[in-house]
Amino acid sequence: MLSVKKAVVLAVLAAAAGASLDRPSPAAQAGPDVRAKAAGILDALAKIKAQRGRPAADRRTLTFSEAEFNAYIACRLEDENEPYVKRAEFKLLEANHVEGRVEVDLGDQKAAGLLPRRLELLFSAGFESRDGRIRIDMDKLFLGSQPVAPAFVDLVIGVASRLQGLEPTSLGDWYDLPPGVLGLETRPGQVVIIY
Repeated sequence: MLSVKKAVVLAVLAAAAGASLDRPSPAAQAGPDVRAKAAGILDALAKIKAQRGRPAADRRTLTFSEAEFNAYIACRLEDENEPYVKRAEFKLLEANHVEGRVEVDLGDQKAAGLLPRRLELLFSAGFESRDGRIRIDMDKLFLGSQPVAPAFVDLVIGVASRLQGLEPTSLGDWYDLPPGVLGLETRPGQVVIIY
């Protein structure tokens, strides 16, 4: 399953914490139009995985639009049958910065009264990636219209991880990118995959 921490990392262009995000699989709710928009990224990740091990001097890049990236995220959330993250949308900005919205529904899970059942997280963040890994630097975070400290994300990650029986990590940790992907960059409305 794609945990909340992975969804937040995806919110800043990463597939993280051990989930295999490079394999396509069928989904019931991501319709054909969304799947068609995501197909380029899914196909590219499969090819990149098959080509890994190329000499480092033979670096290549692929560029995808914000619409393709958002479709990819929708497919991955669906494919991983994510129980908590219901929706995620992202605006890709220049210089490895993004803005996003992640809707979380903790359902009937009782988070010891610490969190409301439904959360809408709005954020802006930068990221750095190298050597097939990525790390997030949260600039601003809002719960609905209320500003909150970025440390709140770590609280959400911790609660959701415990609910899933996983060991909690921090948003600031380094996370693995899909196999064969060396790094990511953003430009206004675009994501660049370096492999």
